Amino acid sequence: MLLKLHKYAGLIVGLLLALTGVTGSLLVFHDTLDEWLTPHLRTEPAADPASLSAVLAAAEAALPGKAARRLEPSPGPGRPHTVRFDGPEGAPGPLQVSVSPADASVLAVRQWGAYPTSWVYRLHYTLLAGTTGKYVVGVAGLVLMFFCLSGLYLWWPRKGQWRRALSVRADKGPFRLNFDLHKAAGFYITPVLLVAAFSGVSLVFHGPVQALVGTALPLEAMPAPTLEARADSGSRLNVDQIVAAGQNAFPEGALKRVDLPRDAHTPYRLSFNQPGEAWSHHGASRVWVDPRDGAVLATWDPLSVAAGSRFMGWQFPLHNGDALGLTGRWLVFLGGWLPALLFGTGLYLWWRKHRLRRRSRRSR
Repeated sequence: MLLKLHKYAGLIVGLLLALTGVTGSLLVFHDTLDEWLTPHLRTEPAADPASLSAVLAAAEAALPGKAARRLEPSPGPGRPHTVRFDGPEGAPGPLQVSVSPADASVLAVRQWGAYPTSWVYRLHYTLLAGTTGKYVVGVAGLVLMFFCLSGLYLWWPRKGQWRRALSVRADKGPFRLNFDLHKAAGFYITPVLLVAAFSGVSLVFHGPVQALVGTALPLEAMPAPTLEARADSGSRLNVDQIVAAGQNAFPEGALKRVDLPRDAHTPYRLSFNQPGEAWSHHGASRVWVDPRDGAVLATWDPLSVAAGSRFMGWQFPLHNGDALGLTGRWLVFLGGWLPALLFGTGLYLWWRKHRLRRRSRRSR
């Protein structure tokens, strides 16, 4: 019964899992791929780079009438700052303005979700179908977890047959080759797929997974401070002053993101990356700063929060391999191609057996 369920569920859902796996592999090196496709966004490193205030001003001048919502500082020499704005109604995502760190010149204005790498991200996360597609991908992740566990159970060899179970023979014909590839490749990469599947499910169904984690591990609520009205509410510090104030909370942290106030009651939210975080390319250390005087209103230190919150904080960097550095990224990249391999080999095995049964019935 389990074998039939594994087989026919794979035939039904396998193509979807192959699609999400391949697109996920491409997204592991999202930034590098985007740089290859847009070489005009590269700039020469500057000895005296432009201030973040100048970067924001240049981006807002490129989109008159719009207010910047987020600033993502340059991730490395020669790479641009990115300033985000709310996208037009019905757009798949925000507008992104790329600004040179050297002289604050605007290099490009792009619609997120329309340029190639962001389109692949939408395809991977939502199947280009919004919230409904996102939930379909989440359910597919649950199915992938079932395939990993059921496949491992069905594969488990009898005593004395471990070498055969772990080997691939290419000299016994295409059926044996596909059979061996299906079982051996599935075994070797199952740990990577299980982690990717569970972490993906936790990103789609964050609330239910967090509630489940909370039954075993303590959780801690992330702060959400707001600003109270006061007489001097008209004065505001610039973004460079805000970053300097927030840096004091995490002196060794590298600034990764600045979420700008949306209204008079919203503070700045800064994201830093500290040594020892699960992320290496993004920041999970948060600081909320009052735009009026630079007072730190709250902090979130992912290295010291409750165990359940730390566990949840690891899921995204595990999903894209960032938690294990370059090695982890390559593991996830390779693992993302495995569902396509398993679907292809499984489909071939089913087709061969189906064809043999049809011939057998005809010969009777």
